[in-house]
Amino acid sequence: MGNCNFDLSGIKSQNHSLVPIRCGEEKCKPEQYWGAGVRSCYLIHFVASGKGVFYCGPHKHTVEKGQIFVIFPDTIVKYQADANDPWHYMWLGFSGDEAKTIISSAGITLSKPVLTVKNPDMAMELLSSMPSERSADVKNNLFFTAKLYEFMSLILDSNSHPEKKENAYLTTATRYIKAYYSEDITVDKIAAHVGVSRKYLFIIFKNSLGISPKDYIVDYRIKKAKEFLMNEELSVGSIAYSVGYSDPLNFSKIFKKKTGVSPKEYRIQFTQK
Repeated sequence: MGNCNFDLSGIKSQNHSLVPIRCGEEKCKPEQYWGAGVRSCYLIHFVASGKGVFYCGPHKHTVEKGQIFVIFPDTIVKYQADANDPWHYMWLGFSGDEAKTIISSAGITLSKPVLTVKNPDMAMELLSSMPSERSADVKNNLFFTAKLYEFMSLILDSNSHPEKKENAYLTTATRYIKAYYSEDITVDKIAAHVGVSRKYLFIIFKNSLGISPKDYIVDYRIKKAKEFLMNEELSVGSIAYSVGYSDPLNFSKIFKKKTGVSPKEYRIQFTQK
């Protein structure tokens, strides 16, 4: 149902807030279905007319005109057009570091993947204006990305039951970490920037991500270090400084604790591959 198989090579490894991949539409026949199967990226379907059912894990959802349903990456789903009033939907595939946070901020979860769009005409207009896929044309990709952000803004505005302020605090905190990970940031500094106490920030991270703010900082620094290690012109010491560690030896110990290998061993493995 719908030609939307995605090649994410060269996309998942990049650090972008949101990355549009492909966009299209499908006018389905009665009871036409897709799945059960999984997708490798986020996929939003906007129902322009008609209706159908969406199965996400053990949950079944009826989706009608003016609503969207969201497919999460690597989640088993199935969706099927109604027998009497088959849906016509428009779909959009995307990925990116902030995709999960934005989707969550819209009140969309695996158990509640359906949302009624506040301005369906605008949703149709935005989706219709998007390119069918990313290309080698930088201008095309910038336009595609801008339209994706505009569409996600519309989705966020459609949430009639806004999530708790924790989502906004978490987004602010993670953005701060991604912007200043190379500097001497501390949990206290992050909490002050967000405007909450250190203890409350810890609770937000544990409830939402399952880790502490400190662990998030370390994990993000190690993630960036892995990318820098792919550049053989950078020394391990230079990489340590680049990801916020003034002591290269301490950086190497933390890197090995997190990955099981030293930075030099990781680089050798990457070079061999």
